[in-house]
Amino acid sequence: MSQKNSENGVYINGKRQVIELLQKMDSADKARLLKNLRTRNPALAKELTESCISFESIWDLDDSCLKTVVSQVQPAILGLALSLVHVKNQRRALSLISREMALKAFDIMQKDLTGNRNECFRAQQKVLELALNLHRNRIIQFY
Repeated sequence: MSQKNSENGVYINGKRQVIELLQKMDSADKARLLKNLRTRNPALAKELTESCISFESIWDLDDSCLKTVVSQVQPAILGLALSLVHVKNQRRALSLISREMALKAFDIMQKDLTGNRNECFRAQQKVLELALNLHRNRIIQFY
């Protein structure tokens, strides 16, 4: 039912606008909205959920789901991904994995990574891809 305004190329009632709105909502409202949508249109709810998951969404997971994600990431990649994250979330992630893995990731985090920001963003993208795969396989649950 998308209608296109031919003058300025704006889509009305498009999924892109819904995704943008969902990304701006707080997690409680987003979860409630997606839960209600899931009962009426499960396929659309699944698509919207996957579309609005970002690396920042990982920190909304409960500890058991977050542990599942971070324990499957190589320590070097985890260290790169966590280097750009708030200290509170760094501690939370590192406390959920084995001490050996946490120390390896922490060693990477302690290095000067200012010139490697692109590598850090790529590492975050790998963690996000893993989380999305776990979500698709129903191992972890967002929202």
